Amino acid sequence: MHYRQCLIFYTVAKEKSFTRAAQKLFMTQSAISHSMKDLETEAGTALFERLHRQIALTAAGVALLATVTPLIEEFQRVENQLQNLEQTAPLRLASCITYGEITLSKVLHQFKKNRPQQKINVHISPAEDCFQKLAAGKVDLAILEGRVPSGNYQQKVIADYPLVFVAAPDFLPKASPTLSLSELLNQPLLLRERGSAVRETFEAFLTLKRLHCSPTWESTDSASLIAAAKNKMGISLLPYSLVVTHLKKKELVAVSVTKIKLHNEITALRPAGANRLPALEELWELL
Repeated sequence: MHYRQCLIFYTVAKEKSFTRAAQKLFMTQSAISHSMKDLETEAGTALFERLHRQIALTAAGVALLATVTPLIEEFQRVENQLQNLEQTAPLRLASCITYGEITLSKVLHQFKKNRPQQKINVHISPAEDCFQKLAAGKVDLAILEGRVPSGNYQQKVIADYPLVFVAAPDFLPKASPTLSLSELLNQPLLLRERGSAVRETFEAFLTLKRLHCSPTWESTDSASLIAAAKNKMGISLLPYSLVVTHLKKKELVAVSVTKIKLHNEITALRPAGANRLPALEELWELL
């Protein structure tokens, strides 16, 4: 006995008619009758009492119906889930901290207007961690800042932002509005952790100058660096988008450094050539 035969038997039993069962299953009546005769032969007993205008189940038929009903209903439940699988299976995203804190929620808000039922799982973490999740197949799409690792990935630049040195308004003498690079390196520096995109960009620039830095404060949390800068602990290097509000409120000031302008790109990355859900395609286009 196979599933198709179970379904035919279940439908005939519910409809109490070979004709109506054939119509419901888009089969011919003769095919329905032939299938049920084969089933009765396999069972070794009659399953139906064939009356003048309808059929009725025998005791064996009633027992078989009780057995197959939960199987059919469970299969139908799975079929219904398959039809909604795209929305029930969440999109898995990993985003670098800068994009995640400033822009990602706005993009996802727009995305949810078109797909309100779509589930989305978001991980906000350093760029290296985002890439590792993508490489391990734990996310469908990663948003990185700074250097993009090589590999079989489709990528596109979705943002480009400047980095700015900031400090408390009265941290530096007003007579020194602009610092040289050597003067900057002699100041207490409040930097993101080694391996972060902002730190890598700064250190790559210093390497070209055959210089290095020794920060007095390192953190994976940009908010803690902002707080430290406000409290006159030193000079921090952060994405402009993260400090623009503090600059406008004059809680921080931009520190000008001669002959240095730094910026980072934000890049969206996904496996090349992979089968993609339409929802993921829509999100990719929004980025």
